[in-house]
Amino acid sequence: ILHINDGLDGTLEFAKENNIEFSRSSENIGLCKSLNKATSLANTNYILYSHDDMFFCKDWDLYLEKEVKKFKDNLFYLSGTNVSYKDIKAVGSHGQTIKHSNSKKKPFSLQVGNPKIIKDLTGIKVISGFRQSDIKNGGSGAPLTPAFHKEFLSHKEINRAIINIGGITNITLLPVKGKIKGWDIGPGNCLIDQGIRKITNGEKEFDLNGNVAKKGNALKLTRTINTFLKKDYFNKDIPKSQSIENYNLKDIKINTQEKAFYKNEDLIAALTEITFQSILKDLKKYCKDNYEIYFCGGGTKNNFLMKKFKDLSIPNLKFFVTNEIGLNPMDIEAMTFAWLAMQRLSKQKIYLNSVTGSRACLMGQITD
Repeated sequence: ILHINDGLDGTLEFAKENNIEFSRSSENIGLCKSLNKATSLANTNYILYSHDDMFFCKDWDLYLEKEVKKFKDNLFYLSGTNVSYKDIKAVGSHGQTIKHSNSKKKPFSLQVGNPKIIKDLTGIKVISGFRQSDIKNGGSGAPLTPAFHKEFLSHKEINRAIINIGGITNITLLPVKGKIKGWDIGPGNCLIDQGIRKITNGEKEFDLNGNVAKKGNALKLTRTINTFLKKDYFNKDIPKSQSIENYNLKDIKINTQEKAFYKNEDLIAALTEITFQSILKDLKKYCKDNYEIYFCGGGTKNNFLMKKFKDLSIPNLKFFVTNEIGLNPMDIEAMTFAWLAMQRLSKQKIYLNSVTGSRACLMGQITD
């Protein structure tokens, strides 16, 4: 079964001429939705996912069949890696945050993801509850990535800032002299994603490459953007932390004078501008010296947003993506929690007092 994105390159004709079953979308709809469309056509017991970047060795199907027969039932997921589960010391499981509050009186952070289930299914010990450890030791629970950034991305002679644009944007300042600082700036991709889902009636999940925002004009919603950026959080002193449930597209009030004049693409451009302006505001406020700024996270795939930073001319700031120093921008957050898990197993304390306010602590709970 073949899923075809667009297909105007001749793929559609090839599938038809060769009687290949296929599903199709008019443009790239992302991996998950593509797989769901294709698998709806399946009529066999198992599904094997492949794409055109994969290379199949001789007799691969025989080895695959041998592995499948080892399972006692049909409820399994088999991934083709060169790492045996026997070589994995532990799983660092952060989970998915569904609620977070950095209230000084009663901070809390709630993630879905059961470490016992993961342990039972894999047979591998699990380290989880990282944010809860930080909170129990006097911290706000977020952000935690600055500890990893300091260990692997700091430079002895150059001030650096690491900006992760995920659902929320967070930043780590790594000055040559002085303590590291880290905080959540505000919305990263979350409002943009909500906007895309709204204007496409749920057909799309994100603004691919920033193409929709690129067609829009954020100036048509200037008053709306400025009003949003006056919210208390953006003027709150650091350290501070946020979560995506605090940003809902329904809460953005379009200025009455702008309501009649904007189009869907202008809305996405405006939401992208909010992310851009909130980051820029904090950079200007806290990076007075010369700084190298490195971006990571899903937001780096938004070419329109990244170009807005590249086009800036600020003498003391230079903008990069972390792959320019050898780290895939999509891997850094996962690497962070793998490293935190390793530190917990090694009984190494994590120091985040200047970021979350916590005391040095063993971060994470072991389930074995």
